[in-house]
This record gives sequence, structure tokens and C-alpha cells, in this order.
Amino acid sequence: MSNSVVVDLSPNKDSKVTKKIIKEGAGTETPANGDKVYLHYTGTLENGDVFDSSRERNEAFSFTLGRGQVIKGWDLCVAGMKKGERCQLTLAPEFAYGEAGSPPKIPSNSTLIFDMELLKWEGEDISPDHDGSITKSIIVSGEQYNCPSENAPVTVHAVGSHNGRVFYDQELTYLLGEGSEYELPEGVDRAIRRINKGEKCRVTLKGSRFTFGKDAPAAFNLPQNADLVYTIFLKTFDKVKQSWELTDEEKVQEAEKIRLRGNDFLKQGKLKLALNKYLSVVNLLEYSTPMDEKHKEDFDKQLISGRLNSALVHLKLRETAECIKQIEKVIEKEPKNVKALYRLAQAFETRKDYDDAIREYKKILDIEPDNKAAQQQILVCNAQIAELRALEKKRYHNLFAKLSKDDKAEVNGEHSASTSNGSASETTTTTT
Repeated sequence: MSNSVVVDLSPNKDSKVTKKIIKEGAGTETPANGDKVYLHYTGTLENGDVFDSSRERNEAFSFTLGRGQVIKGWDLCVAGMKKGERCQLTLAPEFAYGEAGSPPKIPSNSTLIFDMELLKWEGEDISPDHDGSITKSIIVSGEQYNCPSENAPVTVHAVGSHNGRVFYDQELTYLLGEGSEYELPEGVDRAIRRINKGEKCRVTLKGSRFTFGKDAPAAFNLPQNADLVYTIFLKTFDKVKQSWELTDEEKVQEAEKIRLRGNDFLKQGKLKLALNKYLSVVNLLEYSTPMDEKHKEDFDKQLISGRLNSALVHLKLRETAECIKQIEKVIEKEPKNVKALYRLAQAFETRKDYDDAIREYKKILDIEPDNKAAQQQILVCNAQIAELRALEKKRYHNLFAKLSKDDKAEVNGEHSASTSNGSASETTTTTT
């Protein structure tokens, strides 16, 4: 064992939690509150009796740091460990199992000694699908339960890096949800919605959905789908009213303002920003019921507009499943909405479901017999169907031709072998 200096980790510096490093860890980073940590340990009493060991089970132990899931001394110790570090941790009873102990192996008021090795840690998974694409590690805690809402003005200091190289370092104020206007990936906007005022944290983005994917700004010199790490300090933000705090009239006004903002982004070709705005309209009104019946028509108009616009952008992004999902909600309320039927038909056409597309275009003609666009697209779909059938016919013709050729070759081969064998037999018989 190393003759390392014993470090006092106890809050009152009374040596009730001490650590001696057996093996130094790598780098300078340590896990943060909220991180999931993985470690091996062996726990012994003062007399050397082992009461528990993850090593004997050959299975690393994991817990969420700073959440009270383990004895107090462990949270204090692991928070200061580096990756790969191994140490001896000694805990007075009040930082272990105290007066109660943990029968039958740990008696009351036991001092415990742990041989601990920190293997790795992961940030808290805050991605929408819990797939690890966005993780967060708190460096400095902020005001608990005080996070900004979508479209709130936020002031942040963001530092972005890839493989340790810093490519972004800015303090900026912007409307949450519009980070791409400031060369921030969508994952940063998503993360900030889960960051408390005054909090400083490390956000890791993986995959293609919430990083820059294939579209990183050239100046950043990043490979495609690069994993990114951002250190984010949320300095302040303006409170915006939540949907339940708004009056009926305020909801309609807010929806209109957000929709028009989305229209501006759509005209500029900023599809993802436009989509975020249109979906904000949907989220604002989807489950809202007006207090006064006179506002119901305005609610329905804004909600349908939000869904139709969302469907349009989903279609442009070739996200046909999401497009269809929004359109079906519109058709539930307005079965004869021509714009909705047309976009549904376009989604089917994009997926090459031409028969389904024609069905929807014909519904439009039942409502508007002179609709030129629907008439034209039916002709296009029929032409596509004919082309596909011609290709299939050609493919099957070629396949049967090949099979026929193979069959003939096989027959000819058998005939040749039979003739050769017959000649050999006759020759042998004559010689004999």
C-alpha cells in the first residue's frame, strides 16, 4: 500500500471520514452530483473481517452521486475521486451505519474500512428517449426547481469542446429554443430547460439527433456526428407565464405570436426552428380548454394551424410518420379540411404509398371537384405506379430468363456427362 497522506474529508475536519490514496486516478475531472458512478469495493470491519465485496461478486456497484442512495461517507469520498483512482476509506459510525448497524454482518456503532476503486461515471440522462444522447453533470448547483421555459429569454455562458479542443466560448442572451441562431446544437437548448438558475454543469451530446450531425459550422472544424461537451452556466432568465397561468385571450395572443415567429423561420429555410415554434403552439393549446366558450373557435383555429404547419415542416424534413400524426389529429376534428387531406396525400406519396395517396387526393376532389393540384397528383401517382409495375415486370422477366438459362445449362451438363459415361463403358467392354 502507498504511503500516501491521509486526507480528512469529514465536514468538521474531525477525522471521521478519511481517505488514503492507493493508486492515483487519471486526469483532473471528478464526478458531479447526479452522475451515475460505477466502482468496485471491499468493505471490512476494524478487525479485518470482510462484510461485503463487489469484487467477489465480479460485478461493479453503481449509484447516483449526491442523492442519498448510499451511506454518507461514500457520497463525500466518491465526489472527489478521479477515474481509475483506488483508495482506502475509513468511516466513523455516524458516516456509515451508525447505532443501528446492518445486522448480521455489521454491529452497532462500527467503524468501517473500504478499499474503493472508481471505474467510471455517467452524467444524468436527460434525453427525451433516455438513450444517453444528452447527459448532464452538475458542477455547481443552482436554485432548485427554477428552470426556464421554452421561449424564455435566457443568459448563458457556453463553452463547447470536442476531444478536449474548445471550439465555442460565448456569453449570450437569446430566446430558449432558438439556440441554432447562435450556432448552438439542439441538445444545448434541450439541456437548458433542465438547468436551474445559477447552475453550472457539463452537458455531453452524442449521436446525430442533438449534436450538429452533418451540419456543423465550418469554422468549428468538427467531424460528422461528433460527440460534444458543453460547460454551461445559466446566469439568469426571464420568467414567462406557464400555459395554466395565461387567460384565454393571452393564450390566443401567445399562440399567434409564436406561429408568426415560426413563419419567419420557415421563409428563411430554417426548418427545425420553424418546427419548434409550430410545436410550441400545439403544446400550448393541445390540452387547453377555454374558460369562456367565445374563445373556443380561436383556440381551435390556432391549434389546427399549428398542426398543419408542423406537418408541412415534417414533410419537408421527410419525417412522414410525424407529419401523418399531426394531420390525423386535424382530420379528427375537420374531416373535410382540404389542406390537411392534401398534406396527408403528400406524406403517402413521399413514402411511395401511391394507392393511399390517390385515395386522399380523390377525397379532395369529392369536396372540390375542380382542384387542379389534386387532379395533377393523381396523374403523377398513376404514372409512378405504372413505372413500378414495369420495373417489376422487367425484374421478374430477367429472373425467369436467368432461371431458364440455368436450367438449360444444367440439362446440357447432365446430357454431356451421360454421353461421356456411355462412351467410356462401351470402350471398356470392347477392349475386354
